[in-house]
Amino acid sequence: MAFRFLVEEAEQNVAAHLGPLISWEAPPSEGDWDLVMSGIDLDNAAFELGTATLARQSFDTPDGWSESPLDLAASAYKRAFGWDHSPGEGGIWLVMSAPVSGVGGENGPWHYKGHLTGFVVLYDRGHEGFYESVGHIWTAASWKRRGIARRLLSEARSRFPIKEIEGPYSADGAAFIESCAQDLL
Repeated sequence: MAFRFLVEEAEQNVAAHLGPLISWEAPPSEGDWDLVMSGIDLDNAAFELGTATLARQSFDTPDGWSESPLDLAASAYKRAFGWDHSPGEGGIWLVMSAPVSGVGGENGPWHYKGHLTGFVVLYDRGHEGFYESVGHIWTAASWKRRGIARRLLSEARSRFPIKEIEGPYSADGAAFIESCAQDLL
């Protein structure tokens, strides 16, 4: 039992620093591997957003959300800031992933594995069908200050009528929101 606890703690620490391991399918990469943006709408039959399709085990495991990459990222978010968040609450998740490995044929699709480096979760707070509220923003510790949160928020703004970025904010989060508020809202 102690060994399982240690493995879970190690997995949580890796998730907090590098991002949890995640899998996706996408067209073959041209040249250098770059960060990959994808998304999933957990309120509407889990359809995918973008050209990268998250593997089902990224958000659905035999135990439900437990130990899925989205759950591990949400746990890292909770540990870092003390704010509760559960992927099972739905919303639209935009995620940024860093590929580590990929395999596929010349014509694709390719299957990639890498780290979930950050996420933005959007909610339809008015329940009128418009995702206008950013409820959560997180970037893995080793990926901070590389423009991930800014790119995710920019993508959210290009797809949805964002009206607010909900608090509370960490000190870094407040500075980030202030620095890009004009660009985002």
